[in-house]
Amino acid sequence: MKLRWVAAVSLVGLAAPQAHAGGLFVPGSGAVSTSRAGAAVASADDGEALSVNPAGLAKTKGTTITLSMAIIKYAMEFTRRGTYDDISTEALPYEGQAFPTVENDPDLALGFGGFQPVPVIAVVSDLGGLVPDLRVAAGLYAPNAYPFRDLCTQTPSGCRKYAFNGDFNEAPNPARYDIVKQEAAVLLPSIAASYRILPELDVGARFSFGNAHLKSTVTLWGNPANTVEFVKEDAIFSVDARDNFVPVFGGGVAYRPTPNLEIGAQYTSEASISAKGDATNEVGPNVGLNGMPITIGPIEPGNERCATGGTVQVQKVCVELSLPQHASLGGRYKFIGADGKQKGDVELNVAWENWSAERVSTYRVVADAQVYLNGTPNLAIKDTEIAHGLEDTFSARLGGSYDLAMGDDTLTFRGGLAYDTRAAKEGWLRADLDGAARTTITAGAGYKAKRWKVDAGFGVILEGSPSNPGTCNVVEKDKTKLGCNADGVENPVGSDGRQGPDPINPILVPAAQIESPVSRGSYSSYYLLFMLGASTWF
Repeated sequence: MKLRWVAAVSLVGLAAPQAHAGGLFVPGSGAVSTSRAGAAVASADDGEALSVNPAGLAKTKGTTITLSMAIIKYAMEFTRRGTYDDISTEALPYEGQAFPTVENDPDLALGFGGFQPVPVIAVVSDLGGLVPDLRVAAGLYAPNAYPFRDLCTQTPSGCRKYAFNGDFNEAPNPARYDIVKQEAAVLLPSIAASYRILPELDVGARFSFGNAHLKSTVTLWGNPANTVEFVKEDAIFSVDARDNFVPVFGGGVAYRPTPNLEIGAQYTSEASISAKGDATNEVGPNVGLNGMPITIGPIEPGNERCATGGTVQVQKVCVELSLPQHASLGGRYKFIGADGKQKGDVELNVAWENWSAERVSTYRVVADAQVYLNGTPNLAIKDTEIAHGLEDTFSARLGGSYDLAMGDDTLTFRGGLAYDTRAAKEGWLRADLDGAARTTITAGAGYKAKRWKVDAGFGVILEGSPSNPGTCNVVEKDKTKLGCNADGVENPVGSDGRQGPDPINPILVPAAQIESPVSRGSYSSYYLLFMLGASTWF
């Protein structure tokens, strides 16, 4: 007896949303630090210090207002290795053809031309000297990342967006089990304070009470063993979930052993997100159990773990994931002229991001729902754990500036170079999260007058064409055997041999998920950056 549980599967695609979405953070935060390729943990001295290193707030005078942003675009293409499988029950025109290339083409509600602004807004005050050497600040920032995906298939007539239950003679998006579409907004309203303990030593701390809004669409397997990826046995799932309280804390120090040398360090805690929301689904035409319709209904009252009120039309789900804790250490050398004024500086930072932590690398999804057959509960939806195969990243960031006096004003030129190691383990690159190694090149300039300054910059982040090795395409082996070794033996979940994401199967416990990786192939990706900022003080 063959079961097609598409409706059941449709509840757990929530694994797709990423709060950290773009994977590795883009170096910097705001116009100045991003123009230095993130090398600013020792030099931050305006409102950007709120997110970069709160100890730097001690360098401000009076009241400082900073409005700053990095404007980011992420371009990505993926070519899956292998071909579309033959369907024994139906002849489709694309069977046996090589998988086409897909690309990221998001339609941004607040962006333009694929560019998304990521803000830093801060007000810093010395409270009129009420407490000498104390600075307090309030504002908001967002992780410097690109959490937007909308994958389309390249065709001779243009890039075609995926239309579920559309023309079944059109080849479906080969990345649809990884991600179809997603957007995320993580804003971190924050308060901070810094104190100058000694003339050469500043300390600072920050507390953020953020909020996260996650939206995602992903394709799922209808048949738990749909290894031929028959599109009519698919389901598509969309989720809209929020967490209105995401606590994050951080701290930093800045130490100046000599007038020319400054050392800075900062730490930011893990940001734990527990999002709750609504989910909707649509199923393919070959859905059912022995010809009988299947529906999704709410769990019995009193047994809810996420929220009450689930219906056949809208299910209740929740997801747990985290942004990684991270830390930076930097040294800065300032070039000081005979007049005692700074002529320029050079700074080297090293950074660590804890992507291997379980809540960061693996997302937990819970559905307050069950499968109904003829109005009777029939099958429980299993909790799902979605692994992303991430490891900690390390980076080196070199940046600097040159100051040119313009009367009483100053024209500053900036630049930077950074390298970040890859977050994805071997075989775990995927379209929904950027796990590639990267090289960042940036440049910028600023003009500082007596009571204000403006800053601008641009940059590029290069990632080349990384690849997931091998293939696991069913057409190349006996379709009655599971796994990627052509021997019917699957690599255990969590083992080194199980590489890459598999389609979601919510009627199976995590340890029994079927091995059928969907991201083996080559990627090509890069970022474009523009930076704008302004500050005033009085």
